[in-house]
Amino acid sequence: MPSSKVDDWSSSSEDGGDDDFDDFELDEQDSAEFHSICDPTRSFSDLRSALEFDESNFGFDLLSHLSTDPSIFFEESIVLINKCRQFVADSTACSQREELGRSLNEHIRSTQTRSEEDDSYFKPVLQDDQMLMCIDELQAIKLDGGDGGEANDELDRLKGQVEALEEQLSRAKSLISSITATDDDGDAKKRKVDNDTYYFSSYSNTGIHEVMLRDTVRTAAYENAILSNSETLFRDKTVIDIGCGTGVLSMFCAKAGAKKVIAIDNSDVIAQAREIIKLNNYDDVITCVKGKAEALIGNNELPLDDGETVDVIISEWMGYGLFFETMLPSVMTVRDKLMADGGTMYPNKSRIYIEGANRKDRLDYWDDVHSFNMDPMKERMVAELTQEAGVEIVDDANISTDRAMLIEHDLNTCADQELDFEAPFELRLRGDLAQEEIHQLVVSFDIDFSAPNSNEVTFSTGCQSTPTHWKQTLLWFDVLHNCPVLGKSDSLKGVFRMRRNTLNHRAIDMAVSWGVLDENGSQKANGMMKRCLIA
Repeated sequence: MPSSKVDDWSSSSEDGGDDDFDDFELDEQDSAEFHSICDPTRSFSDLRSALEFDESNFGFDLLSHLSTDPSIFFEESIVLINKCRQFVADSTACSQREELGRSLNEHIRSTQTRSEEDDSYFKPVLQDDQMLMCIDELQAIKLDGGDGGEANDELDRLKGQVEALEEQLSRAKSLISSITATDDDGDAKKRKVDNDTYYFSSYSNTGIHEVMLRDTVRTAAYENAILSNSETLFRDKTVIDIGCGTGVLSMFCAKAGAKKVIAIDNSDVIAQAREIIKLNNYDDVITCVKGKAEALIGNNELPLDDGETVDVIISEWMGYGLFFETMLPSVMTVRDKLMADGGTMYPNKSRIYIEGANRKDRLDYWDDVHSFNMDPMKERMVAELTQEAGVEIVDDANISTDRAMLIEHDLNTCADQELDFEAPFELRLRGDLAQEEIHQLVVSFDIDFSAPNSNEVTFSTGCQSTPTHWKQTLLWFDVLHNCPVLGKSDSLKGVFRMRRNTLNHRAIDMAVSWGVLDENGSQKANGMMKRCLIA
C-alpha cells in the first residue's frame, strides 16, 4: 500500500499518542546500545566504553586483534566481532571472567589466518549489533592509538564526519523545539504523536485507492492467485481480508467460492466498500467491519462463533521497502489468534533485495543546464538526497550490480521480532561493465502466493520488472565525498539493517555499513549511512 507522509507532526492531537517528543532521541547513535563482547548482557551508550569494559573486566582488547591496514579493516572487523560473539555464546564452560577473556584471546589468535570458514561470520550473531554498524568509529578509535601521518589524516577525516553528524543532530533538536507548543504561562506542552490516526485517515482519500487498483501488477497478481486456486484454497472457506479498502480482494474471494468473508478496514472508505459489495451482489457472503483488527479481536466484535477459526488471511499489507507503514504485525496478530491449523496467509512469502545503481543521469544534469554550469545545485541535491531514504522508479538501465537477496520471510510462521533484521550482502558489477561508480543502493521486494497444492503466483517490485506503485526505495551514498567505485573484480560488501523507527513506528530506519574489496580481499573504500524512510 502507498502512503502519504506519515510523520506530519502538525496533524497530531495533544491526546493522540503515548509518547512525548522529549522521550525520544532522533540521532540513532544517541539511542544506540553497544553490547559488551564478553558479557552481552551489559550495554553502553558509546563504543569506547564497551571496549574499555571488556579490557578492564575480562582482559580482552578487541582492538589489539585488529590491523591498522585500512585496506582490510572493514572486512576484518566484521568477521572478528561476529567470531568473538559466537565464541562467547558457545562458551558455557568458562565460569570466571579471566578464564573467558584468556580463552577468547587464545581462540582469536589461533584462528587469525583468513579461511573460507570466515565467510560465515559475515552474518550477524547478535541482533541489532551496533558495533557492526559503527566500523568507521571502531577504526577511528584504533587509529587514535597509533602513529603515522596516514592514521592522523584518516582520524581527521572521521572527526570531520562526526562534526557534520553533530550539526545534523543540532538541527534535529531545533526542529523538536520548534514544534513544541507553549501555553499562555510559557510552559511547554509537548505534542504527542498520533501516527495511527494520520495513517488511517490517509486511506479515506479516493486517490490512494485508485493508484492501487490501477497497479495492474499488484491487483492482477491477487486476482490470479485467488481465482486460479478457487477449488484448493477458497471454495467453502472462511476468509478474513485485513485492510480491505474498496473490498476488491474480498470480492475476488467471494467470486472464488468462499462461504464467508470478513472485510476489515479502519478508514472511512469502509462505507464505500459496503456499497460496492452490495452493488455487486456479494453482501450475502461478505461482511464489512470497521476498526483495527487487533481491537476487534480483543473485543469479540468479529462475526465469528466462539472458537471459530479462519482458513485464509488475505491482505495487501506491503509498503515501500516492504515494511513501511508496519501493517504486517496487525495481520500477524490475526494469524496467531484466528488462523486454523492448515490455514494460510495469502500471500505467504516475501523477500527483500538490494542492488547498486549509477545515477549519472541525475548528477550530470547540473553540469550543463541550457549551457550554464549549476554545480551548486548538484551539491544541494546530494545533501537533500542523503537526509532520508527516497522512493522512485529506477530504470533497469541504471542498475550496475547484481540483485542480492537480503532476507526471506515465511509469513505463516515468522515472528514479530524477525521484521527488524540485519543481513550481510555482497554486490558485483553485472554484465560486461568494467568499472562503475555506485551512487545509490536500491531496495525492492518480491511476493509469493505459494500455498501447498496451489498454483503459484509471484510478482516483483525490482527494477527489472514492470513498475508498480511501490516503486523502489533508494539509499543514496554521499557521492560527492565518499562514492564507492567498483571494478570488474571488486565486490561491494556490507551489512544492511532495517527496523521500525522508535519515534514513528510506521516509518522504518535503514542503516548500511559497507566496504569495497578487491579480488584479494583488500579494502579500497568504506563507509556507513543511516536513512529513515518517511515517504
